[in-house]
Amino acid sequence: MPKALTMAILHPGQMGAVLGSQARRAGIDVVWLGEGRSRATRERASAAGLRDLGDMNELAEQSDLIVAVCPPDAAEEVAAAVVKSGFSGIYVEANPIRPQRSRRIAEMLAETGCTVLDGCVIGPAELGAGGLRVYLSGEAGAAALVSATFGEMKLTVSSLGEEVGAASALKLAYALSQKAGRSLAAVSYALAERYAVGGELRAEAESLRGNPLREPDYLPIAASRGWRWAAEMEEIHETLTDADLPDGLPLAAAEVFACWNGFKDRDDVDLTSVLGSLGHDAGR
Repeated sequence: MPKALTMAILHPGQMGAVLGSQARRAGIDVVWLGEGRSRATRERASAAGLRDLGDMNELAEQSDLIVAVCPPDAAEEVAAAVVKSGFSGIYVEANPIRPQRSRRIAEMLAETGCTVLDGCVIGPAELGAGGLRVYLSGEAGAAALVSATFGEMKLTVSSLGEEVGAASALKLAYALSQKAGRSLAAVSYALAERYAVGGELRAEAESLRGNPLREPDYLPIAASRGWRWAAEMEEIHETLTDADLPDGLPLAAAEVFACWNGFKDRDDVDLTSVLGSLGHDAGR
């Protein structure tokens, strides 16, 4: 890998923009593809100082490392475009997808001589790179190079061995607890509000250390991301089924997140609206 590293982010959503911004601070050239992306994505990329390239072929030619951070339903589409470009560097598959899909994507990209690492990024994007932890699984040499690069970016990096899929499993296990927990807290508060005991529930929640019930004011943020989290819950459902584990919980969480589709990426949502959207008649 050349000394002057160029990293590509596909695509700079909230997490990808944080990674790109931190890479720029470390002196790394970061590129992306703006064509067809939303205005919000373009604004994030511009604020992070990312360099917009014309097409995937140009990105593949200029990049040494591609980090894929996109919603689950786009993971294989992005990988297929990278395969078509002939990219032969290191590809970090950091999307919230089940282990089987990570392995399938690794097989796809191997056709071009690309080395695929399974990646897991944990931590709220609001805290910036200093609050993020990265886990990698895959070929040891490539993992060491990426770990060193991420270390320069002040990220905490851990290795999970050489099995592609391990990082994906960790990502989904963590997401199930954190995000399904938000859905449960939302329904709990909606129920309490129906009976005018929301204040009492909030007071009782103060004794629940580390429980999402203690943070009802975070629920509007969760609602703005529900459209993305619902897809993650589908991935978790399939993963639990494959692991012969109870698999109904993520589907219930996805039902809650679907109620929040109208809040997609909005920053002007209040808690009353979020809880009010959960009634079965709310969208009728």
